[in-house]
Formats: sequence, C-alpha cells, structure tokens
Amino acid sequence: MAQKPGVPIRLIALDLDGTLLRSDNSIGPRSIAAVRAAHANGIEIVLASGRMTPAMEPTAKALGLDVFLVSYNGAAVCGRIADGRTRLVHQPLPKQIAAEIYAFASERRLQVNYYLDDIIVSEDSPELRPWMEIYRERTGSPFQLVKSLNDYLHRDPTKLLLVMEPSKREEVASYWRAKLGSRADVVKTESEYLEFLAPGADKGSAIEFLGQKLGIETAAIMAMGNGENDIPMLHRAGWSVAVSNACGLCLAAANNVTECDHQNDAVAEALERWVL
Repeated sequence: MAQKPGVPIRLIALDLDGTLLRSDNSIGPRSIAAVRAAHANGIEIVLASGRMTPAMEPTAKALGLDVFLVSYNGAAVCGRIADGRTRLVHQPLPKQIAAEIYAFASERRLQVNYYLDDIIVSEDSPELRPWMEIYRERTGSPFQLVKSLNDYLHRDPTKLLLVMEPSKREEVASYWRAKLGSRADVVKTESEYLEFLAPGADKGSAIEFLGQKLGIETAAIMAMGNGENDIPMLHRAGWSVAVSNACGLCLAAANNVTECDHQNDAVAEALERWVL
C-alpha cells in the first residue's frame, strides 16, 4: 500500500455523520485546524452528506470556510456562498417511483420523508412522529407537517427516505432493490434509514462533477467516509480513506483506514498523515 498519494491532493471530500462529525454533531478542534490548514494550502474542501443542504450549513459554518456542498447523497451539488450557493446539480427521484414507495409505506405505517425545495414534507400522526423526531434530532432538518402526502406526489422529490425499525430494514431494502432494479438507487445509511435516489445520483458522481468543473483530476481527489453511501465516492477518488468506525463494506472499499474513529479526530489524522 502506498504511504502517500501519488500526486498532490487538490480536493478533499468529507462525509459528515460518522466521519467529520462527532456523535453530538460537533467537530473536534484538531480536525477543524487540519481542514483549515488544507484549505489554506489551496486544497478545495467539499462536504458530502446524505443531509439536505440547509442541514449541512452549520458544519460549514463551524469550519469557518466557504466550501462546496454535496447534499442528498449526491442528488444535489451547491456552489460556494460567495457564488450565491447556486445549485449546480439536481437529480430528483421520478415522482412515479416516489408514489409507489409512498403507497407501500402508507400501508405499512412507515415514516416517509419527502424532500422538496430543501424542506422535508412529512405526514403528521402520533404513530409516526417518534420516527420523524429521530431524524430531526440528528440532523436539525426543517419539516413541513401535512395531513397527507397525496397532495405532493405530483412533484419529483430530491430524494425519499423511509424511517423504520432497524430489524425491518433489510427485508424492505431487498424488496425494493428487486422491484426497482435500475429505475432507482436504494441506499442504506443510518440503521433506521432507507433512502431512494435517482439512478446515478451518488456522492461519487458529484465529486467527479466538481473535479471536472474545477479542473482537478480524480487522482488528486481524496474522499473520506464511513457508510455504504460513501462507497461510490471512495471508488471515484484517487485516495480513499475509511474511518476506523466505518461499516465493513466501506472498509473494504477504501485504500486506507484511520486508526482514530469519528469521535477522536479521524479526519485530522488522515489529513496530517496523507496531505499536510
């Protein structure tokens, strides 16, 4: 295994939950210092998350940097604040597929997050509210509570997410992967989440787009993550890093693994070892 990247790193893509962020949504001071040092050396910093764009802004603010945001697991890419945070890419899930998933979830009383215009539209009921609160507490995402999602199914959501008992997720994921085939991407993220995205809308495609936009070859891109949704960007990057707390599939996909976990400045370790 190479001890250093073959070419100087010019872009670093960082996952948030379980990678850059600690469990309380904070960033360790050492990691903040390392990211800022890389940026000061002319390296582009990209935050890449399954979160919606507004729920990523507090992390960018905590870093004190004006960075590109890959949100919704790659279904959207936004430019810097200095450029108006313009949405550069948007690949929504087709509404016909969203309607199929909603009908399934409604029958089984599963929480549905329907992402429209950087707001989560969700049905409000005593039965579903605890699942909605799990997501809201973790991400701080804005919700619009409605009586029925039927009134919104005429629009393509940026993505759709189901929240459920972890014990149910594998069965539900297998069912939808078989049913949808190549019509949509079905992604497991947190233990309660199952996400549905347009085909090819992933973090890998997003960082490749930004590399091309900025004139940076993939060999000069470093990507770092912990989950299955990070695997596409680990595959696309020239230098891929999994944090020590990453899932098995993510560990297998990465060329490098940190000794530290996300609670103990894994990002700082990676940047200090391989970039700074």
